[in-house]
Amino acid sequence: MDDAQIILELEDRVRNLEERLKALEKEQRLIREDILSGSMKERMRKRMLEKPSGKREEIKEKLDKQIKIEI
Repeated sequence: MDDAQIILELEDRVRNLEERLKALEKEQRLIREDILSGSMKERMRKRMLEKPSGKREEIKEKLDKQIKIEI
């Protein structure tokens, strides 16, 4: 591996970690709001039953590009 590849790989890892951290922070904020609302169980159930976000298609396309299956 040359230095450019190592740098690109590290940048990708950092980007992935930042995305995961943002998702965790958002989930933590929602849980905190649920607890403070007084109707914690109902709000959590409602959130879990909601439709997945629009990013699902984007993530699927990204994974399709990354995963290459050859026979």
